[in-house]
Amino acid sequence: MKHLDLAYEKLDDLLDECFWAERRFYNAAEDIQITDYKRFLSHESVKRNSYCHKIVERMSQEGQEPSRLDVIKGTGMRDWEEVLAALENRNPEPLIDECITQDDVVLRYLKEIIDDGWLPVNILEILVPMEFQIKQSHIDLAKLRQTVTKKREKDMKSKKKEAKAPIIKLPVKRVK
Repeated sequence: MKHLDLAYEKLDDLLDECFWAERRFYNAAEDIQITDYKRFLSHESVKRNSYCHKIVERMSQEGQEPSRLDVIKGTGMRDWEEVLAALENRNPEPLIDECITQDDVVLRYLKEIIDDGWLPVNILEILVPMEFQIKQSHIDLAKLRQTVTKKREKDMKSKKKEAKAPIIKLPVKRVK
């Protein structure tokens, strides 16, 4: 088997992992109830979808047939208990960590393929900005986590102040 064929197999594996990353971001955005995270994760899902389809397009231009053209997103096969559990789960961190873990797999494939350098330039010119964008999204996510944490702490402090506010008793005039 030629080295170029192996490079295309790795690209196909990357494409598969990237579609799964898109799905993880999409599903996390659906489940997480914090608006800032919902927006960010939805946007990241769209970015990954865009890169996947650019890779598919370039592979087709090179006469290569990708094994996957999309992945089913959403959680339509849930029963009511799973839906209720997702709505009641207030901790978004495990879902976000799953997204980051999947992105790490994608980044490993990207690094390996880019460093190998056997694929045509028109494909590599998609992969380099893709790698940068994913790394940048991790930085942006870390900033967002700090912002959300600060907001949450501020909200908790204001709730505590409201709870500790003294109750003022006004004198009651009695009517005879």
